[in-house]
Order: sequence, then structure tokens, then C-alpha cells
Amino acid sequence: MFVDMDESVKGNVVFGDSSKVPIKGRGTIQIRLKNGSQQLISDVYYVPDMTSNILSLGQLMEKNYEVHMVNRQMELLNEKRQLLARVPMSRNRMFTLNIQTEMAKCL
Repeated sequence: MFVDMDESVKGNVVFGDSSKVPIKGRGTIQIRLKNGSQQLISDVYYVPDMTSNILSLGQLMEKNYEVHMVNRQMELLNEKRQLLARVPMSRNRMFTLNIQTEMAKCL
């Protein structure tokens, strides 16, 4: 899943109810897009105690990604304005993004 990771990065993810889960590293992941191409996302926290992955819209925007939310859909575009994902809003008003990660391969 991670292409590289710095395990010296520590901290906590803090939720709205003040609960916390520990961060055990930060690295880069490689994802596969629907068109078959690959994209790297850097500064991803490794939080093994979480049951789901979450994306910070603010952090994506800081990296020049674009997030559009219109007509009950979310679109995520990379810094080259290439569509990474288009996701419908669920009944509980969440956007579930199914990302396929690529395993790093040694040659």
C-alpha cells in the first residue's frame, strides 16, 4: 500500500467526539484510477487502528487538488485537473470513495 513511509512521524487523529487514534507513520500511497493510470498521494498518515480510511479535503486542496460538490455528487480532480473520482452522496450524507491501492514492486 505505501510506496514509502517515515515511521518516526507520530501523533493522533482526533475526532469530533474528542476520541483519538494514534498515527504510526506518514508516507506516500499509489492508487490506480478507473482509466488504469496511477497517481501518487503524499503525506498520508498510517493509522492502523482505524477501520476506515479518511481523506482531508483541506489537505487535498493545499496540494492543489480540486473538490467539487454539486448535484449530490463529489468530484475529485488532481493538480492537472484530471478526474480522479466521481462519487454519489450516500443516504447518510457521506461520500464513500473506493480507491484501489497498488502494491510497491521491486525489480
